[in-house]
Amino acid sequence: MESFFADRGMIFRGEDISVLIITDIHLGYEVDISERKGVSFPSLWQSMYERVERLVGKYSIDEIYVIGDVKHTITIDRMVNWRDIPKFMEKLSEIAKVTVIPGNHDGEIEALLPRNILVSDVHGHLLEIDSHKIGLLHGHAWPSDELLDCQIMVIGHNHPSVRRLKDVSSPEIGRGNRLRASMVIPVVLRSKLSKNCVRRARGQLELNDDDCALVVLPSFNEMLAGVYVNRPKANLQGPLHENGCASLLSSEVYSTDGIFLGEVADLQARYDSTSSQRND
Repeated sequence: MESFFADRGMIFRGEDISVLIITDIHLGYEVDISERKGVSFPSLWQSMYERVERLVGKYSIDEIYVIGDVKHTITIDRMVNWRDIPKFMEKLSEIAKVTVIPGNHDGEIEALLPRNILVSDVHGHLLEIDSHKIGLLHGHAWPSDELLDCQIMVIGHNHPSVRRLKDVSSPEIGRGNRLRASMVIPVVLRSKLSKNCVRRARGQLELNDDDCALVVLPSFNEMLAGVYVNRPKANLQGPLHENGCASLLSSEVYSTDGIFLGEVADLQARYDSTSSQRND
């Protein structure tokens, strides 16, 4: 089995199957922004579908797993949900088998999905490819007992990203050491998950298979940033991180095409050092 990152998603390829995992689509987010900011944005479902379609064609994807937050509003009583989500999911189901693992924004999501879309439990879905077990979970809930058999667990929920600072100093007019936030870059996190930490938190017996890899994917929605992991004191939400079962600081950071960028602790130290120039 091989695994790699592509366009904010993760792909697993085995001898007989290729699987695409994406998360945090947040369909309808553009409507929320339009209402709050007074700026009109076009519907995003078509462009996101086209991105998925390209990945499916390029990597011969057989199955798609959406690991949470298909919609942006927690409830379903918004017109955008009934207008866009059924169309988007129907189009996905025409190019691959689709399974949804609900997230914290996916209340009553079954009402919006075509009948051929599978819906898993919020506590996750265990996928097996070439004897490798992969746990899929949104990240807002504890994984099921079955999911703790995995060697790799993939979650979303926090939309990890890196914020860059830009030097806008103009010494010639007396503006020295001026920094401004510039671009936001979505990133993938990879860390160790202590499965025994999960078991202890749930009052269960510890076993000998403690560690597995934990991968946190960014939002597939290009309008969403999320947690700037390179900012000091950044925290990730969800029981795995809030209970110390995975460490953000020791997490490895990768670009969305798999380039290693460093560990979170090092990126935070660099950000802090750059920021301190503002007061020098």
